[in-house]
Amino acid sequence: MEKKMRKLCYLLTFVATLLLIPERLIAAPLPQDEKLITGQLQNGLKYMIYPHAQPKDQVNLWLQIHTGSLQEEDNERGVAHFVEHMMFNGTKTWPGNKVIETFESMGLRFGRDVNAYTSYDETVYQVSLPTTQKENLQKVMSIFSEWSAEATFDEKEVAAERGVITEEWRAHQDAKWRTSQARRPFLLANTRNLDREPIGLMDTVATVTPQQLRAFYQRWYQPDNMTFIIVGDIDSKEALALINNHLGKLPATKSAQNRVWPTTAENNLRFNIINDKENRVNGIALYYRLPLTQVTDEQSFIEQAELSMLIQLFNQRLLERIQSGKLKHISGGTARSVKIAPDYQSLFFRINARDDNMQDAANALMTELATIDKYGFSTEELEDLKATRLTWLKNAADQQAERDLRMLTSRIASSSLNNTPFLSPQQTYQLSERLWAQITVESLAQKWQQLRKNQDAFWEQMVNSDAAAKKALSPQAIKQLEKTYADKKLPPYVFPGINLTLTVADNAQAKITHQEKLADDLTSLTLSNGARVVVAKTASNEEKLQIIAVSDKGDLSFPAEQKAIIALANKAVSGSGVGQLSASSLKRWSAENAVTMSTKVSGQNTLLSVNARVNNPEPGFQLLNQRISNSKINDNIWESMKNAQIQSLKTLDQRPAEKFAQQMYEARYADDRAQRLTEKQLAQFSAEQALAVDRQLFSSPADLTFVIVGNIDEETLLPLVTRYIGSLKQSEHVLSAGQPLKRATTNANITLKEQNEPVAQVAQWKRFDTRSPVTLPVRMALDAFNAVLAKDLRVNIREQASGVYSVSSRFSVDKQANDLTHVIGFTCQPERHQELLTLANKVMADRLVKGINAQELNEYRKNMQRNLEIQQQNTQQLANTIVSSLVQYNDPAAWTEQEKLLQQLTPEQVNNTARKYLSSAVNIYSGVLLPK
Repeated sequence: MEKKMRKLCYLLTFVATLLLIPERLIAAPLPQDEKLITGQLQNGLKYMIYPHAQPKDQVNLWLQIHTGSLQEEDNERGVAHFVEHMMFNGTKTWPGNKVIETFESMGLRFGRDVNAYTSYDETVYQVSLPTTQKENLQKVMSIFSEWSAEATFDEKEVAAERGVITEEWRAHQDAKWRTSQARRPFLLANTRNLDREPIGLMDTVATVTPQQLRAFYQRWYQPDNMTFIIVGDIDSKEALALINNHLGKLPATKSAQNRVWPTTAENNLRFNIINDKENRVNGIALYYRLPLTQVTDEQSFIEQAELSMLIQLFNQRLLERIQSGKLKHISGGTARSVKIAPDYQSLFFRINARDDNMQDAANALMTELATIDKYGFSTEELEDLKATRLTWLKNAADQQAERDLRMLTSRIASSSLNNTPFLSPQQTYQLSERLWAQITVESLAQKWQQLRKNQDAFWEQMVNSDAAAKKALSPQAIKQLEKTYADKKLPPYVFPGINLTLTVADNAQAKITHQEKLADDLTSLTLSNGARVVVAKTASNEEKLQIIAVSDKGDLSFPAEQKAIIALANKAVSGSGVGQLSASSLKRWSAENAVTMSTKVSGQNTLLSVNARVNNPEPGFQLLNQRISNSKINDNIWESMKNAQIQSLKTLDQRPAEKFAQQMYEARYADDRAQRLTEKQLAQFSAEQALAVDRQLFSSPADLTFVIVGNIDEETLLPLVTRYIGSLKQSEHVLSAGQPLKRATTNANITLKEQNEPVAQVAQWKRFDTRSPVTLPVRMALDAFNAVLAKDLRVNIREQASGVYSVSSRFSVDKQANDLTHVIGFTCQPERHQELLTLANKVMADRLVKGINAQELNEYRKNMQRNLEIQQQNTQQLANTIVSSLVQYNDPAAWTEQEKLLQQLTPEQVNNTARKYLSSAVNIYSGVLLPK
């Protein structure tokens, strides 16, 4: 009895002790989404199956190899990536190019439906296809099976692929790559990642043998090192049967053991200056490196949330200071986090300088850091951030059935890679709502101080000229500045508060003056204020409501001196809020009302897109109304953006690729509007003038078409249309629709020897005067011809000539000028650019003579059928399809004819159309960007 009492006392003491432990220190495991089905076959292969009904009849199949470049030996650097390339160059059943040809015969296109990538710690093969084509599903799974065990590594194919990989390496050696290389020794110190870039060493690529590739493949491409992921509109039993039937037969050979290289801290403060003439801005940043804890339990969930909040609070505060004019001597800044190794991450805080005023940028960054050091963050700004983020998480939970299929698959693959629980949006929201209560200004202050005391850190200054480099701060100056600001009396940051009121004037509503049925579930309305509304009623279960205002005015509607600022003005409006809402308030208001907004300006049109919810559509219409009738530009936001753009213009001549593109553009047009804007021209524009320019894009309701797509009934929709669209009034500044650029009537041949990388960039534009509109049937015939031509170019140039990383072929149509242009572009070895351009033109000429045959047209039909399925698979895609029809053909219903025209298309029609339109170019504009 005494012994039992003693045990009971021990138990009670233990329980009492647990009750004293802070809740956040109890590492309760995280849940897993119950919809996710996981398991393992007898041969060791793991699988993850996730049924997801949107989009209907679509599925993603991903094969994940849990090995990337980190597992390469010193003489194998680049082999993991090379092996990935070779999967598309022959397997036992599909030798040579047959793998790609088989995908194309199913209507699947590389890049859109088929892809692969190699990273530091994984290699992934991706195929997306319809579930209705059961035979194709079986065939794709057979390809996955052979990728897993029966790749051939033919000597001839290996030799050909060396050139492709080399050109891929050349093509990516730009300013971003050079900056990354200069940062790597600091950011990746003491990590295996430092000398294991996935692209590898070109010496290895040039000399590796098929036997070495095969050895790596056999070592790592084994079932126990694989996870097969199926996500989409497919029955889970059918999915498991596909995996069992095709991958269950793989021999259970054991793979090598993936090794782990723990990262060690570099506990001393370092200093780095990156001087590259192609850098767009000058700036200073402080980087911290710290261990990365995978989110597997509630404690790690809170810790990662705290780090994320520190970053967001810094960015939120920085934006508000710029808007309020308290940081007039910088041109922006940001804070971010990035994973740098399997077990390490980095957080950085950056301020961009105005011009090359590095001291001002450093002062601004020191002020922000020191203010947080002294006062931390306020309860008001933390609660505002929490409320905004929780609202977005709640929206995501409510909309989880509508998650993007690719993003969903990617998240599941990430869960597999990191061996972490896969949370549903509902679980994420519920956990955040409960656990974020433990995140306080005190806990954030503690996390901030831990970060600031971290010695594994470095200062980085990015400059774009020797003059700016001379203004960079020395290590001693940075240290002294830190001490100065640590001792300086700084005022605390005062959170300005959030206004969540968006008032829309109760103007007179319009009436519907005309209604016309364009097609099934597609109706056109005309309002008494002149606005046109196109409504597409969907049968989808999606809650999304898409509203897109299409203006027939774009940047070509403006004179030369204004044209070049319209995109910047539009961006400044987006960063300034609308109506009574500041940019910060708009974020919160948008979250609480589940709406988003974006704009895009092109030559002839401007698109204003609003995403809303069918069950609460009014906020979407309110936001649309205010963006058109009550937009604004914050003076300080404008000055900051304008300064950044001026800096970019000043350094344009130091960025060869952009300079080359601008010269090619100017060569094609004899028009002042094609000339680049100068720094002096941009500097003279005020925020008020920029706003006036932007408002003219939507100056007259009669020039606007509103495309509305969603599963919403007329009783709900029409009152919103007549009030919020119908109340729009014509502006006093009415702008004419854009006119086409005047074409240059002489040929041009541009050679620019300023490339910083050892690669040539080739572009050729052939202009054809159609003298009549390019109708939908004509466009489809030309697209069919181009699909076959693009394949010819790939086979004859990229694969056989092996001197090109990528080659593109496309048609561009200017409906107003009745102009048709064929564009060829590629990168290659500099010494071969003329040879390969000549070959490309010969390939096109030969194909015009030969024409296309019935089999090639059938492949195009399958590809287009796949396009049509994608165009209509969700609300967003359907809205974009209607807008595209409107912009290209002035007919929002043109797309409804595509399937019928596709079936009616014959090889003779395609060939006759191609020969009619493409036999004789009016002008040819060629150019090459060569190394210095």
